[in-house]
Amino acid sequence: MVREYPITLQSRGAQLVGMVHQPEREKIQTAVIFCHGFTGNKQENKRLFVEAARHLARLGYWALRFDFFGSGDSAGEFHESRISINIENLRDVIGWTQKEGFGRVVVLGISMGAATAILCAEQSPVDGLILWSAVPDFRELFEAKMGVPVEQVPRVEQFEYDGWLIDRQFFEEALGWDVRSAFRKLNLPVLMVQGGEDEPVFVKGFETFRSMNKSGVSFHFIPDAGHTFQTVRHRKQVIEVSADWLTRNFPP
Repeated sequence: MVREYPITLQSRGAQLVGMVHQPEREKIQTAVIFCHGFTGNKQENKRLFVEAARHLARLGYWALRFDFFGSGDSAGEFHESRISINIENLRDVIGWTQKEGFGRVVVLGISMGAATAILCAEQSPVDGLILWSAVPDFRELFEAKMGVPVEQVPRVEQFEYDGWLIDRQFFEEALGWDVRSAFRKLNLPVLMVQGGEDEPVFVKGFETFRSMNKSGVSFHFIPDAGHTFQTVRHRKQVIEVSADWLTRNFPP
């Protein structure tokens, strides 16, 4: 049996909301923290994170899914989102989790949540990373979405994207973060998973990460999977690949 219950914790003086998946066993060695993507939440598309957390908990891992500031049930408005705030949120969640007494902490992130995990791990020590559809470079991502260099984007303080209001400051601040540089500095076990039917900027980024030839990093490519592994088959595949890597590197 797996016990599931909601939690709240404070980060930057604001409330974050999460959901814990706790296996019924006396000693739990490893905690896994889930980081959702941009416009996502602690469930993720088609409840991908719910399925993944429950699967890992059945294997004996403690799992925590949480909403970044401005997303899901957490405090704040979405337009207030910033990469720096996400990093602070994750750092506080990692600290809270470590105080719970787990011997090891692994962070699992998708898309912008994966980029946040990379950037945070450079500053806050964790034991491993699982990265799905990782944002490889913010400038490349924004220009792929907008179709023009960021310098040519009209100067408005706030605009709408896919039904979400986004502050210009979000993009300007994000350009100051170098995901690839942070990735090169990592010295811990990493699994990176990418779908071949994702947008080209992500597929190309995955190949760039792989070309770095970093020791301790495993790469897995699912040729026909999309950005959030939207089909039943692909959800099962990415979860099983990640669980297999986790049990080999961090036995429950």
